[in-house]
Order: sequence, then C-alpha cells, then structure tokens
Amino acid sequence: MLGFAHILNDTIQVVAPYLIGLAVVLWAVAFGSAARRAWRRPLGARRQQSPIFSRAATGFLVILLSLCGASVFISRAALDELRPRLNAAVTEIRVNGAPAADPERLLSALRQIQPHNYHHSHPTTMYRIELQTTEGPLDLLLGRDSTVPNEYWVFYRSFDQAEDVGTVVTDALD
Repeated sequence: MLGFAHILNDTIQVVAPYLIGLAVVLWAVAFGSAARRAWRRPLGARRQQSPIFSRAATGFLVILLSLCGASVFISRAALDELRPRLNAAVTEIRVNGAPAADPERLLSALRQIQPHNYHHSHPTTMYRIELQTTEGPLDLLLGRDSTVPNEYWVFYRSFDQAEDVGTVVTDALD
C-alpha cells in the first residue's frame, strides 16, 4: 500500500493542476448550460436538466472528490509509514540541528500523533525534528499552532501531498 501511496503522491503532484483546470472548465460548462437553459425556458415551464449539464457537473464532482479522497489516502499512508519508525528504539533526537532539551517528552508526544483538529488557525514557528531510529532516520517538521501555543502541526516531507499528517501537544519545544 505504501508503494502505491508514493506513486499516487508523485502522480497527483504532476496532474493535479491539469485536473483542477479541467474541473473549472467543466464547472463553467455546467453553469453556462444551466444558465442558457434557464434563460430560454418560458416562464412557468417545467425544468429539465440538459445532458450537457449533467455530464459536466458529474465530471466536476468526480475530479473534486477524487482529489480529496487521494489527499486523505495519502495522509493516512504517511502516518502508516512513519509510525513504525516513531515506535522503534530512538538513539538520537535533534531539534533544528541541536540535541533536544527533553528528548523523552518530545518522543512521547510524537508517538501520540492525533488527527488534525482544525480551529481556524495555521502553523507559525517551524521546528525541524530529526530522529535516528533502529528503523532508519526520520525527518519531521513541527509547526507551532497560531492559537494553541503547545499544539504543533506535524509535517512528513516524504509525501508532498500529505500536507500535515496530524498534531501533537507538547511543551518540550518551549
């Protein structure tokens, strides 16, 4: 599954702009078709959707939902890939290139990555976390939440499309 997730990630990175452009064109066709039909329909006549509208609107929704579904799949795959390394024995933790002040507390928090709770905030200060584990090295970016100061967004750079893979709550970086 992880191999497929990496292939999907690489593919989406290339084709997403074209799919989004196609979706916008399909939306414009659907909107134009509906507007034209509404403009030409006599007052009080029964509404009937044109096949052009139905196909264009369906294409738009398929593209939109496929991109959203792929994003969710890739985020889950990213978590599945990094969890074994987080749960392995860790020999070293570095924060922005320097040894972590409290590595046990930071590691404990990282092992408890939770799905993201969106509360109209964004990541601010970024910290690069480097872990050396028995399963191999692991590089993460943690971004401090703009409204909850001890909450950090976790970014896993192995997947470009994963965005943030979750959040952790810790005071170990203060």
